[in-house]
Formats: sequence, structure tokens, C-alpha cells
Amino acid sequence: MRTHFFGRLACWMATDSCVRWSFSWRSQMCLLVMTWWSISAAVTIVMKQTVGSNGSYQFPFALTAMTNGVCGWISVVTYRSRRAKHARRNVLRWLDFAKLMGLGVLQGIEIGMSNKSLEYLSVSTRTILSSLSVFFMMMSANLWGLEELDRLRICSAGFQILGGMLHAYGASHSADTLEHAVSIQITGMLLQLFTLLLSSQRWVMLQFIMQKSKLQLNKVELAAFIMPVTSLVCLVLAAIFEQDAFNLPVMREAGLPWIVAFVACGIGILTVAELRLVHISSAVALQVLGTLHQIPLVITGVLWFQDPVDMQSVLGFACCLGGALCYAAAKHLPVDSKDFPATDKNLQLDE
Repeated sequence: MRTHFFGRLACWMATDSCVRWSFSWRSQMCLLVMTWWSISAAVTIVMKQTVGSNGSYQFPFALTAMTNGVCGWISVVTYRSRRAKHARRNVLRWLDFAKLMGLGVLQGIEIGMSNKSLEYLSVSTRTILSSLSVFFMMMSANLWGLEELDRLRICSAGFQILGGMLHAYGASHSADTLEHAVSIQITGMLLQLFTLLLSSQRWVMLQFIMQKSKLQLNKVELAAFIMPVTSLVCLVLAAIFEQDAFNLPVMREAGLPWIVAFVACGIGILTVAELRLVHISSAVALQVLGTLHQIPLVITGVLWFQDPVDMQSVLGFACCLGGALCYAAAKHLPVDSKDFPATDKNLQLDE
């Protein structure tokens, strides 16, 4: 009888502990997702208000150089402290350094162009266009031989193409009613599409680097190598195209130190939240959440900036999100050895 009582008590304690653990895990997930999405929306709002057509500091390359410079030095300090604490040594060859520098150059042009597009596009329009990023990544991965095209990937590509066509159709029919001229809209869309193309090539290059050289670097360590180069590239672009960007009275009037500090802290919080999400869940969960977090960004643009969004663009956005979710499912389903070569590897999106 006593054994039965203590057995029931042990089962109750184990069940209660499991419930407490699962509740804690759910709480962490909800808190991290809310933090990630809210900080991302806040950073987007600040960037739009700063470098937009009516912004206080309309120099996106210079602002990108400053924010990435601060984030880069924070990453360098974190990397060196972790390296000293754990006595970890990653042997990097000069070729590895050159490849990482190349990634920094690509990322600098990519982020600078993306921020530049905010001068011509609304937050909602840019976010809807950014939902095509999965299509560019999937096509680039197939072109470079990193992935095979299966049914889910073809279905994803179909959704993405349909979404892009719907958005283009909606933009062409509503361009006359928007505040921006048609040529300005086209310029912004071309800038953002060029950004997506650069982003997909940078992702492919990163996959090759991580596979061929077998570098054991996490996201913070990669940022320590890449972000300073990104900042330098944007600084050069600012010196070429934005000569008035470093006028001290203009910087002081725009409140630039506070803006740079806020954006840099926001990027740092986003990085920590993403790393923690991967740690307590999985990479596929992060990819799905990263796809879905474009929804609150569009809503933020509509509510905060009163961005006009037509029904065709909304349907196109939904198709792109559906295609991205199909791609996430395709990447993380078990691969049938009869359909694909045995050497095919399941790669993760480092975005």
C-alpha cells in the first residue's frame, strides 16, 4: 500500500514537473517571438522615419555604415571575450578570411540597397517584395547544385511566381493613385529585387564556406568578421553618393547618435532572440517564424504610415507566404534515398 502511494506521488510530481517545464518552454517561445517581431517592427519604423522621403536623415548608406559599425564592434568584443573564456581556437586560413571579407562586401551592398529602397517604397510594399526572398534563395541553391527540385519546391516556386505577378499587377493598377510617381515606384522595386538577388548569392556563398572549409562559427562570430567590412563598404558608398551625410550640424539636428544606438541595440536583441529560438526549438521553427513575421510588418506599415495596400498585393503576399512555408516543409522533410542522391545535404537558412 505504501509502495503504491509513493508510486502515485512520484508520478504526480513527474507530471507536474513536466507541465511546469512545458509551460516555461511555451512562455519562452511566446516572449522571444513577441520580442523578435516587436523589435523588428520598431527598427523598421525608425529606419523609415529616418531615411524615408520625409525623413530627418535621408542618407541610408551612411546610416547603415554607422549602425553596422556599432554592431560589428559589439560582435568583435563578444567574440574575443568568448574566445578568451572558452579557449576556443578556430584555425582560419587567409582564404577563409578572404571569403568572409567577400561576404561582408556583399552584405554591405545588400543592406545599403535595402535601406535605400525605403526612400522610394512604403514599408508594406517593401515587405511584400521581400517575401519573394525564398524564391530567389531556392533558385540560387538549385542553380549552384546545393538542392534538388522536388514537388514541394516546385509548388513553392509556383506560389512565389503567382504572388509576384499579383503584386506587380496590383502595383501597376494603383500606381496613379499613390503619392509616388510610377518611375519612383519602379526604381524602388528594382532596388529591392536587386537586394534579394544579392541576398540569395550571399546565402549560397555562406553555405559553400561553411561546408567546404568546415568553419565552426556561430552567428555572433560570423558577425565579428563580416559586420566591420559591411560598415566599411557602406561608408565608401556614402562617400561616393552621399557627400553631405557627414555634415555635423545635420547629424546633430537629426538626433543621429540616439537613432544609431537604438537600431544597433535592436539588431543585437534580434540576434540574441534568434539564437535562443534556435536553441530551444529548431531551425525550421525559426524559418517559419521568420516568414510569418512579415505579416506584422505589413500591418505596422498600414497602421503606422497609412500605407495603401490593394487587394491584389494582399493576395500576392499570401501566395508568397504559402510558398515560403512549402519550402520550409520541403527542406526539413526526410529525403527519400530513391529520389535523391545520398550525398544531398539538408542545409539551413542563415538569415
